[in-house]
Amino acid sequence: MSLKRISDILFEKGYRSVRTKSVLRSNYIHSIYKKGKVREERMGRNFKSEITNIFVLV
Repeated sequence: MSLKRISDILFEKGYRSVRTKSVLRSNYIHSIYKKGKVREERMGRNFKSEITNIFVLV
């Protein structure tokens, strides 16, 4: 589906922007999609833990 079609479907279902209560345009849909992809990548990262140079004083 194109972003315009998604925008039309959301408008028909009554979805509006949070701040201005205006129609969700295709560029808004693209921004939401892009930010979602960035969030998925950030949440899916794995880090390898490594502990080095430990000193124990008694």
